[in-house]
Amino acid sequence: MYFDLDGTLCSYDTSFEALFRRTVSLYGEPTDVAHETYVDRLLTALDRCESDPYRRAFEPVTKTITLDVTPTTLAAEYCERELEATVVTADAKRVLDTVAATNPTGIITNGDGEHQRAKLDRHELADRVDEVLVSNDCGVRKPDRQLFELAKECLDADEFIYVGDSYDEDIVGAREAGFRTVYVDGGSVAVEDAAAADGIVSSIGELLDDDPLPAALEGPFAS
Repeated sequence: MYFDLDGTLCSYDTSFEALFRRTVSLYGEPTDVAHETYVDRLLTALDRCESDPYRRAFEPVTKTITLDVTPTTLAAEYCERELEATVVTADAKRVLDTVAATNPTGIITNGDGEHQRAKLDRHELADRVDEVLVSNDCGVRKPDRQLFELAKECLDADEFIYVGDSYDEDIVGAREAGFRTVYVDGGSVAVEDAAAADGIVSSIGELLDDDPLPAALEGPFAS
């Protein structure tokens, strides 16, 4: 059984835009154009699974506005702020522990390998699972079926389940690779709008409750 990281196991107590502005404001004016430039370049770097995506994202920012700092320093300081903003609930940890007690368990996440693994280490998640796959390390990004197929090769199981909060990247991508899926919708999506998912919960903690547990997934969670 695999889980997504950002938005599923891990949330944030500060917006990414606020983190960007706090980082840049120490050295200059964090304008809207600078933020848009940063976001566009970061998304491109992540989509292409490029190395050092945050440094690459800050490079055009230093050309858009005058900053007395290097892109490397900005990237390091931003990533540290984002790491400090991460929140992993006790429920999320209990879900991992419950599943891992009887099933091979892993995490599939999009992002920079070093940065994503730092989140896992900070919240002691890496030791709770058997396998971690990060898109930039693997050279392929969700929802590409290839990443899910690679994940299937990493755990010994007859059937695979994926739990994630992005319908297009997590649910659709995993289903195409033959996974059963649980959609963590945050309570904001109508059931008919997520028909491809085998189960829908509003939060990761609901997987520990008897009633919300999708009937199709009772086996993996049964003790």
